[in-house]
Amino acid sequence: MWSEAALMVLLLLALLQAALLLHLWHRLQQVQFALAKMGSAAVHACTDIPTSMLVTALGRLEQRIGQLEQKQPQARLSYELAQQLAGEGAGIEQLVARCGLSRDEARLVLQLHTGSQ
Repeated sequence: MWSEAALMVLLLLALLQAALLLHLWHRLQQVQFALAKMGSAAVHACTDIPTSMLVTALGRLEQRIGQLEQKQPQARLSYELAQQLAGEGAGIEQLVARCGLSRDEARLVLQLHTGSQ
């Protein structure tokens, strides 16, 4: 009878040990998952600063491109006006004053559209 009782106690201890090991294995899996998640978050945290700087720089570039695109039609119109005025015989001073060209640009427009210097 004592041997049967001892055997039952040992069997019960073995079952408790197996349950404890299963619980610890499950907890280990949870901790490993949490560590992997934290490692991934750490990698992203390290790249957030440069990414935000790139986003800011990209925003500034887009704004600058928008400004340049708005100015481009105005510049085209001033060159078209300068060509028209040069064809009508306007001088360098008139092209500089009316079209906003530099003296060299005005000379170039005159050379291209009048064939003279």
